[in-house]
Amino acid sequence: MLKFFKKNRQFLLSENKFSKYLIYALGEIFLVVFGILIAVQINNWNETRKKEIQREIYEVSLINELENDIAHLKNLDSRNSIKKKSIENYLNYYNSENPNLDILHNKLDSVISTKIAFYTSVYTIDDLITTGNLSLFSKQKKASILKLKNTHDRYVFYETQTIQDVALYEQEIKKNFDLVYLNGLSKKEHQDTKYWKQNLSSNQFRILNNSMVESLKLFELQSDMYEAIVEVTSELLSQLNKEDLN
Repeated sequence: MLKFFKKNRQFLLSENKFSKYLIYALGEIFLVVFGILIAVQINNWNETRKKEIQREIYEVSLINELENDIAHLKNLDSRNSIKKKSIENYLNYYNSENPNLDILHNKLDSVISTKIAFYTSVYTIDDLITTGNLSLFSKQKKASILKLKNTHDRYVFYETQTIQDVALYEQEIKKNFDLVYLNGLSKKEHQDTKYWKQNLSSNQFRILNNSMVESLKLFELQSDMYEAIVEVTSELLSQLNKEDLN
């Protein structure tokens, strides 16, 4: 092709047809520039397509992780409701007039106060922020992703602080019971702890009740937290399942 252009130029010059040569040269330049523009356009198209494929991969990961989070949060909320009800049943009976101690002890034994912290499985968001690939998403989707990230961070902070507060009360419980006896390391039980169950005014009952209240506050916070995160997670899922307008 280059040899063909060269021969044509030489022929036109040898024939002293300068005007035709000039037109031919301009046409040749136009073809070269046009070819470069097409190459640039193809390269841009390839880069855009690569970014679209990368974004689609991120979206699939996000959708799977978000759906797992919602299922996990709903399971935690269901278990939380059982825990709250067990504490409320105990405290309601404790506050009744002349409660039967055997029934009260049974309700105390039925209390479920296991503490479970929520850990999100949406790891793709951290990857998007760290790598700068959040820019692959539309303005609306980017806003929804950051909103979920902020919601996670805010509630995890409150949850961690509240669990630490509850742990302080649980440490007080250990200090006011005979752990040597309770763990079967001795047959002797300290007199200060031996008859606490028969005395509603005992220090042990007061500390246990304080711990119940703090646990109830934690579970109520977590219920609000689960609801808020599910709502924001669902918003992001809805955004990801929409086609971008731009």
